[in-house]
Amino acid sequence: MDAVDAEDAVDADTADAEERELVALEQEAAALDARAPRRGWLPGPRQLLLLQAPVLVLLAVVLLLWGSSAREAATAAPTPPKIGMTDAHLDPPAGPAGPVYAYISIRNNGGTADRLVGASSPWAGRITLVQGSSPAALPWITVPAAGSVTLSAGAQKIELTDLKRVPKLGDTIQLDLNFASSGTVHVFAPVGPASSLTVLDVMNAMKHMDRLPPQ
Repeated sequence: MDAVDAEDAVDADTADAEERELVALEQEAAALDARAPRRGWLPGPRQLLLLQAPVLVLLAVVLLLWGSSAREAATAAPTPPKIGMTDAHLDPPAGPAGPVYAYISIRNNGGTADRLVGASSPWAGRITLVQGSSPAALPWITVPAAGSVTLSAGAQKIELTDLKRVPKLGDTIQLDLNFASSGTVHVFAPVGPASSLTVLDVMNAMKHMDRLPPQ
C-alpha cells in the first residue's frame, strides 16, 4: 500500500469513529429525554408552562380581589346623614306676643338625605316649620345628601310662638332640632346677628339646659 492509500485509509477510519461517536451521543440524549419525566422534569413547553403557573395563579387572585372590591364599592350602602349647623340666630320679637323667627344654615355631609321634622325650646310652647309668610305649617324641611339648606326670612324658617319669656336682644336661645334620621341636635342661637354669639354665651346657656335661664 502506498502512502496515498494509507492516508485515505486513516481518514476513513477517523470518519467512521466520529460517526460512531455522534450516534452514541444521540442515543445517550434520547435515553436522557426518555428518563426525564421519571425524574420529575417535563419537555420544554410543558416545563415552561409549569414554571409560569404560579405567576398566572397570582395574577388570577389579584384580578379576583380587585373585581370583588369594585363590586363592593359599587353596591356599598350610602353613608348616613351627618348634620352640622352654622349661623343660627333669631330676630328680636316685634312685640311681646311674638312670634319670633329663627334662621339657620344646615349642612349634611353624609351620603343620605335627612329631614328636619320639628323643633322645641324652653323659650316657646310651640315651634312650627313655616314657609315665608304662609300660616300653614310645613311637615318637614329636607336637607339633601352632601348638600345644605338655609332657613332665612322670606323662605323656610322656624317660628316660635306661645312664648314663655319674650327674648330680648343679646339673649341666647336653646333650640332642639329634631331630624328624621339624625335625631335631636342642640344648637344655641343669639337674638341678633349670628356673629354676636360668643363661647361664653354658649357656656352660660348650657348651665341651664332645657330650662329658662334666670333673669
